[in-house]
Amino acid sequence: MDKFVKKNLIDKKREEEVRTHKDEFADFEGTKSELYFLKFSHFFVRNRRNVFLGIGAVVIVLAAVIGYFEYADHRFQKETILLEDLQNKAKKANLSPEKQIANLEVFLKEQSTGKMELRVWKDLSRLYAEKGDFAKAAEYIELAGKKIDTPKEIKAYYFYIAGNYRDQVSDSKKALENYKIASTLLETSREINQFKAWAFYHTARLQFQNGDKTGAKINLEKVLKIDGTAADSLEDVKLLASYLLLKIGKS
Repeated sequence: MDKFVKKNLIDKKREEEVRTHKDEFADFEGTKSELYFLKFSHFFVRNRRNVFLGIGAVVIVLAAVIGYFEYADHRFQKETILLEDLQNKAKKANLSPEKQIANLEVFLKEQSTGKMELRVWKDLSRLYAEKGDFAKAAEYIELAGKKIDTPKEIKAYYFYIAGNYRDQVSDSKKALENYKIASTLLETSREINQFKAWAFYHTARLQFQNGDKTGAKINLEKVLKIDGTAADSLEDVKLLASYLLLKIGKS
């Protein structure tokens, strides 16, 4: 390639670069909205393939997301109907707790997507308690307590019941863990003082039983500081707390 041809190629490349960077609408005298529309039109013509591909991709993604949520909602509705049908049949047939437990555990394993777990766990806990298997009843209500974060009073209630079930089988370590969770969740509550007082009392009782006198004393004092109301009589729990404090002082 001679120098003359090479020079022409370089000049053409420079001219193309200048045209690329030059504002083709520099002399336009219309309004700003007209200018924006004109620029968009030119951009669309030059890049229509990419624009259509982008729009198509967005449509596909939106369709997939909407389809997923519609399918999930359909499965949830279907599972709700199946569970309610299972419960109605059990009630009409007066099935034993053992048979109801077997049916619910099969449902939980084969049908549930996870959205029905809380409801089934609570039913299983109740049925195992009716059967007298308090350890298993505690396991399921503990799962229910771990499943939710709010409202905290309901979460506390699940763990309080779990603590009661663990108490029934003399599992003081796990019972104490559950009562501690319940009392901690209720500490700042001002509406259910009786429930809060009993949660602190049982926490203290098991702390003392496990050798933690200091922790027990702190929680018993919390019981005595809680104010009772016409709706929440604290006479019994405060009497027990006072007695246990005296016992700790003498030990």
